[in-house]
Amino acid sequence: MKASFRPLLASGTLLLSLISQAHAPARTVLKAGTLVVLETTTLLSSRDAQTGQTVGLRVKYDVMVSGRAVIKAGASGSAQVTSAEQRKGMGKEGSLAIKPTVVQAVDGQMVPLTGSGNTSAGNDTKGAAIGLAVVVSPLFLLKKGKDATIPAGYEMQASVASETTIE
Repeated sequence: MKASFRPLLASGTLLLSLISQAHAPARTVLKAGTLVVLETTTLLSSRDAQTGQTVGLRVKYDVMVSGRAVIKAGASGSAQVTSAEQRKGMGKEGSLAIKPTVVQAVDGQMVPLTGSGNTSAGNDTKGAAIGLAVVVSPLFLLKKGKDATIPAGYEMQASVASETTIE
């Protein structure tokens, strides 16, 4: 009787092996340089922003590798304000620049990003202020330029900074 159980035991072991392989997490390598399209989640303004501040982003489209979404649309990410300058007198406009830093993959890990970032500048009214001051009154030198803004939903691109294994 012992011999009759051996084929059954072998087939049971094979079945358990196949089940464990089916439930093993799939690993996917996300290569450095892979494009990630992001968008801002709130209005950003040079009036309020400070250099070094972290701002929220979200992924606009799924990032697919070999038919698997490794970063889902709507996943959270962040950017850092690399420069923020408020508007000034004599019509000088404000400026604001942000650079994407990380995004969350489907396994929960934060994937580092690289990219040139995005810059916005307000309207420069310096020439008009100086011209009006010369012709009409020196009070026009107090005229301020506009704050730089980046609207909510503003689309930007970044790249994966280093090869990352996604579970």
